[in-house]
Amino acid sequence: MGELAALASSALWAFASILWTGLGRRTAPAPLNLIKTALATLILAALMPLLGAGFDASPMDLALLAASGLVGLSLGDTAYFHALQRIGPRRTLLLWTLTPFATALIAWPALGEPLTFRLLAAMAVTVGGVLVVVADRSEGSPIRGAAWVGVGFALLAVAGQSASNIIVKLAGEDIGALSSSVLRLAAGTAGLGLQLGALGRLAEVAGPFREPKGTSTVLVATLTGTVLGIWTSVYGVLHASQVAVASTLSSLSPVFVLPFTWWLMGERFGRRAVLGAVIAVAGVAGLSL
Repeated sequence: MGELAALASSALWAFASILWTGLGRRTAPAPLNLIKTALATLILAALMPLLGAGFDASPMDLALLAASGLVGLSLGDTAYFHALQRIGPRRTLLLWTLTPFATALIAWPALGEPLTFRLLAAMAVTVGGVLVVVADRSEGSPIRGAAWVGVGFALLAVAGQSASNIIVKLAGEDIGALSSSVLRLAAGTAGLGLQLGALGRLAEVAGPFREPKGTSTVLVATLTGTVLGIWTSVYGVLHASQVAVASTLSSLSPVFVLPFTWWLMGERFGRRAVLGAVIAVAGVAGLSL
């Protein structure tokens, strides 16, 4: 089930990324990130008593999960939104496919998970299919000048997510996916709130809610990408056979973006994109086996 949860997180994040990209044209990344983390914290926290979840873990594990939220959400997701604004979703997602490799490299010494040839081959096939898909739908203009700042933000997001995956695997085994998600989101919300408060920018959080469809878009994007997306992602990390496998399956958003952009935006894609999706699915099958 861990692999299926990680795969579901890819689809959920792909759908939400389209919504966040639209909102990000009018709201800065950090306030937008604070909105999604705060709302998701409240929603998931309300579910905890209904599902019998709690924070029964050692102080060290709780501290590590809080650190995971600061690294993955306060730092990583804000960098991700910066990348979306500067180089667009296609290139951002292209660079995001480096996350499984970064996670596997960190997990090797940190968790003792071996980098076997079979694992690396399956990861390579999956990510290769993703790269074919993104290449088919990539923007035509080359990256130059200030756009390289966006590349740097995307790589920072990769580093934050990879490190966060390892911390969750180390500390979240006993506490469970829901409680881990709430703790991470609460820590991420606190970090972002302190940052924006120190800069005198908390008022910017109200920006999206002043638009006619802003409130509904924020709620849908938060429910799909942050609430369900993070919950399934954490569940995948905790219950997949290896954290690198979960990370790879969670990085298939560029493939899922194709049907969502066709459905929501009326975009069309060619045979190369379909071929890339088939290759990625073959890699997913290899990972699952």
